[in-house]
Amino acid sequence: MSDKKAHEKKINILLERLNRDIEEFIRDSIESSFDIQKVSFLSNGCEPVRCWEIKGCEKEKCPAHSSEDHRCWLQVGTLCGGKVQGEFAKKYKTCFECDVLKIISGDPVRMLCENINTLIFHLKDKTIKFHELAIKDPLTGLYNRHFFNEIIEREMASIERKSETLSFIMIDIDHFKEINDTLGHLAGDKVLIEAATLIKNTARKADLAFRFGGDEFLVLLTNADCDKTTNMVGRLGDAIELWNKDNANAYGCRLSFSIGCSTCGKECDIHSALKDADEKMYQNKKEKKNGVK
Repeated sequence: MSDKKAHEKKINILLERLNRDIEEFIRDSIESSFDIQKVSFLSNGCEPVRCWEIKGCEKEKCPAHSSEDHRCWLQVGTLCGGKVQGEFAKKYKTCFECDVLKIISGDPVRMLCENINTLIFHLKDKTIKFHELAIKDPLTGLYNRHFFNEIIEREMASIERKSETLSFIMIDIDHFKEINDTLGHLAGDKVLIEAATLIKNTARKADLAFRFGGDEFLVLLTNADCDKTTNMVGRLGDAIELWNKDNANAYGCRLSFSIGCSTCGKECDIHSALKDADEKMYQNKKEKKNGVK
């Protein structure tokens, strides 16, 4: 086979992969399951180009150093969308001017693949960021009520299928209106952030914490019975006590929660379970006002 025919065959193979993987990307994007690491055309059939070898770099702390992925421009360079790292990356206004990427640009088909890869990388990055904005409360960083409504049916279907239970912990900050009125809304926001942090740090990794509205929070405990719910409430009480010891003077207020819990199993009505947790929370608040421990 002549060199020309071999080159044409290589181009055809790359173009076939390109079309196949773009089609896969479109399908997966529609299903919201796209994973940039699964796009094979970006590396298969191409010789790796390693920036640390080309530049003679010995900065082993650089994330691109000795990396199996040769795309330094998407790891530490100006095209990564994050902080530019490494002595060579900082020298360039854009990675398109770098010797490493220029080696690839000498092959138009491969450069086409890499440009598409970079485009996909940033599309995915922006999609993730927009999704985070849509499902999280901007002040506390916890999930919002919209996301709760989005995933609760899925969780309920899961417990029906697996015969498991899930539990709810409804949490309300005591005397929050007084904190706002006395210390101001900026101080109130700081208290909300601190409360959210305590709740998030106390929950298990599998649990989901939500800002349910105002100064009210909800923790969804997956595959959790009453005992696990009681354990978390106990951990949260310990965390509040420690926070007050360390921070009450600085913040000008003590932190206190009213809490209500409910557990939901097979054929459970989600609205009734939430109402039950909410009523228990307000009962807890009422008992505190009446001096009942």
